[in-house]
Amino acid sequence: MNETILKRNWWRRNWKWLLPTSAILCCITFFFLMTGNTTFRYGSVFVQPNLVNNALKKANENDRVKEKLGELLPHDFFRLLEGEVQYLNNDNSVAITVGVIGSKGRGKLDILANRKDKRWEYKKITIRIKKPKKEMIKILEK
Repeated sequence: MNETILKRNWWRRNWKWLLPTSAILCCITFFFLMTGNTTFRYGSVFVQPNLVNNALKKANENDRVKEKLGELLPHDFFRLLEGEVQYLNNDNSVAITVGVIGSKGRGKLDILANRKDKRWEYKKITIRIKKPKKEMIKILEK
């Protein structure tokens, strides 16, 4: 009894895992090509929650903010995506705009800060409100 065992070629044996893996890698590559370093800029702010949370705490202490927006809610990643993150001066300064929501309304929180050793020193914190009329509330300015 002579039986011939046919060995399938490499493609026929491995297409089931190679095709989906290649598609996923193409999607990831395309995503990073389109967004550039934006993903890393937003991610670096998200992993340093005190940078925005301390500014929100100072804004919550302002009487004018409480009058216009009410008590500000803590930020999350999606409100960070509403704004802009820009690193300056070899990543030692940062300019951030974050969407904020209060019990009475919403606005934008603008932060300008410098890194001193491992902590952030705020140079400017303002809140911008569009509705019912455009208004800017200065929280801190150095």
